[in-house]
Amino acid sequence: MTIPAGTLVPRDARDFGSYQLLAKLATGGMAEIFLARAAGATKGEVLVLKRILPHLAEDDHFVTMFRDEADLASRLDHKNICHVDAYGEIGGTWFIAMEYLHGVPLSRMMTRLSKAGKMLDMRVVAGIIIQACEGLHSAHEARDEKGQLMGVVHRDVSPPNIMVISDGTVKLLDFGIAKARGANSRTRTGTVKGKNAYMSPEQILGKPLDRRSDVFALAIVMYEMLAIRRLFHRDSDFLTFKAITEEPIPDIRERRPDLPPGMRAALLQAMARDPNGRFDTALAFANALRNSVATLGGPASPSDLARLLFTDFGDEMSSRDEILKAADDAPAPVPKTPPPIPQRALRPTPPPPLPIPERSGELAGGEQPGRERTKSQLFPAIPAVIVQQGSAPVTLPPPVPTGVLDLSASVPADTWMMNPDTDLLGAHRRKTLRALLFTVAGIVLIGAALFALSQFYDPQSRGGSAPRPVRDAAIPDAPPVDAPPIDAIDKDHITAISRFGFFSIAATARTSIYVNDKLYGETPLTRLPLTPGVYKVKAVGPRGKTKLLKITIYGGKDTDEGTITW
Repeated sequence: MTIPAGTLVPRDARDFGSYQLLAKLATGGMAEIFLARAAGATKGEVLVLKRILPHLAEDDHFVTMFRDEADLASRLDHKNICHVDAYGEIGGTWFIAMEYLHGVPLSRMMTRLSKAGKMLDMRVVAGIIIQACEGLHSAHEARDEKGQLMGVVHRDVSPPNIMVISDGTVKLLDFGIAKARGANSRTRTGTVKGKNAYMSPEQILGKPLDRRSDVFALAIVMYEMLAIRRLFHRDSDFLTFKAITEEPIPDIRERRPDLPPGMRAALLQAMARDPNGRFDTALAFANALRNSVATLGGPASPSDLARLLFTDFGDEMSSRDEILKAADDAPAPVPKTPPPIPQRALRPTPPPPLPIPERSGELAGGEQPGRERTKSQLFPAIPAVIVQQGSAPVTLPPPVPTGVLDLSASVPADTWMMNPDTDLLGAHRRKTLRALLFTVAGIVLIGAALFALSQFYDPQSRGGSAPRPVRDAAIPDAPPVDAPPIDAIDKDHITAISRFGFFSIAATARTSIYVNDKLYGETPLTRLPLTPGVYKVKAVGPRGKTKLLKITIYGGKDTDEGTITW
């Protein structure tokens, strides 16, 4: 049974071993993500369950990757790393059960700030990056049963994989492509994994990686948090790789002239293209940042970050509250079989719901105990110490449309928390949607009538001459930019050729997608892995309407057919 993302799971499809699936949150290229509840848990105790896609269950490579992710993540125990509670196999389907995080992903936060023309304060940037460094350092220092370093490298440090939760803790997510010495899965020859714009030069060139590669990626994230602008992202993989490995890096002082010298120096060292020029550890990077903002009052504390979420991203938090509210209406599962326990004991139950941070000390003056407090009473007014507008003392250049930081395209579909548009209450909003559709249809009919009248009274139809359109000479056409030929790349510059390509498609209404006559699910279908070649795609929409497409899948590339309009 295919369940669309962003909807509650039907009651007859909720049972999954000793878990109950409450809502489908997302479908990615490798797994589907559910909000779930474990046997014996109360209504307030939920978790996230990641389940490998059925059509990949027979692919040994993907199954091994999934198991490696579960095994590695279960060994990492740190407050700044998303915790895995259990993993195993139920009915031939592998799954990972992990803690539910109530917060906002960094990618969403940066996109919102960019559109609003705001900049993050340097103390906030330092506070988030320092916590991320501490989580990374813990993963890098992970040891096996014999006490030997496992050699963990995350390999996908990026804004979608860093989350600020409601109590101000920063969580590092998704070790799905992380590698450790002795892991079962092996990266296929010529495959480069990770989001292109956050890769280190050595990762692009297919060289051996160590923890310093993650330091470089985190430095890119820090640069973008300060500038609220993409750094290495370009229109093609080739140009992105070239920017990372060869092009001069813009001076951060062009965007943030107020940046303390010590903070700029730490950023430059972490972004050194030669790994030997970087910090040896993520902890050393964190210490340098902590020292650089000491004279400004130190990095933002977790309580500062919690206030930031509450004051500037309250609507984001409210949308996640809707998810929990919808889940609370589902009954708790009845224990059937005990949850599978991996090789080591994991936390037996999900964490309790995170409390809203309170003001330290007594209640605000005049406030009565038990009385509901307003937003301003819960948190005092926060000046530019947390979020700064793009004005003095920060001087920003004129806004450039192409410079707007939009990280939505780099959100990994495998991570449900990265989908800010998840809507579990769609059934309750259908009346509004229908009314809107009728309104739009009326506007279209009026527009068509006006167009017909204009055609009827067209002076050219009466023998006159219509005025010629005047070309706007102030906006010349930009000449096409061709990427340099592949033989112009020195050394073996780009080795990102994968056995699989990825296919994505969306639609304006619920649509079933068949690839070569095989049903793969319903829209939105995101990064479906397919072997390179030509495929026939059949889209079956409302009332059985059908559209046929022919697509070509290239190794290591994304093929996005956009949105089908019904």
